[in-house]
Amino acid sequence: DWSSDVCSSDLIKLNGQLRKVAFFVMALPYSDAVFLKVHERECTETFWDGHVAAFEFFGGVPRRIVYDNSRVAVSQIMGGKERRLTQGFLQLQSHYLFEHRFCRVRRGNEKGVVESMVKFTRGNFLVPVPQVRDLEQLNGQLRERCQEDRQCRVRGKEGLKQQRLSEDLAAMLPLPASRFEACRRQSTTASSLSLVRFDDNDYSVPVAYAHHPVVVKGSCQEVVLCHLQQE
Repeated sequence: DWSSDVCSSDLIKLNGQLRKVAFFVMALPYSDAVFLKVHERECTETFWDGHVAAFEFFGGVPRRIVYDNSRVAVSQIMGGKERRLTQGFLQLQSHYLFEHRFCRVRRGNEKGVVESMVKFTRGNFLVPVPQVRDLEQLNGQLRERCQEDRQCRVRGKEGLKQQRLSEDLAAMLPLPASRFEACRRQSTTASSLSLVRFDDNDYSVPVAYAHHPVVVKGSCQEVVLCHLQQE
């Protein structure tokens, strides 16, 4: 099993201002290889983005991933191991074809690997508090740190993490031919004031598009408004 966690948060200094951010962690227990990416908040779009970035960073898709019961992935806990999954989680899973396993409630020991990796990445990658101009700069630094960490030895085992990662990759599914588009789509109509409502925010469009149908594509980086396939 491979483990993922999207519920952790920490503080960074962004343009001199202290900000609380969410971070996505994926850990491979056999090799101890880890991937970390920071987002402004936890939501479906950042959940998608974290997975896409992690799969491409490792170069493959884990066959089964262990999760905590994040509201982004689980809409209802039915009891025992039964879960009602969110549409966003099912979209991601149907694209990459991995299996899932969710930890039982209040059984933190069931995802001990990722819990220890969250502690490891906080202590080694986010201390002292990072001071950056934007999240792109920070995520570039974190990606480099994750790559450098592959040259370390796995505690109590033989070989470097990079060497053991090769064996992890041999057991993974290949990346699909097409990249998963980590954005939410919504069809709507521009108002008489040439405004489009999306995710509790209003976005303006040219006056000519008032009362016209618009498709909104929202990712964790940007919101794009489209009319008749024109952005």
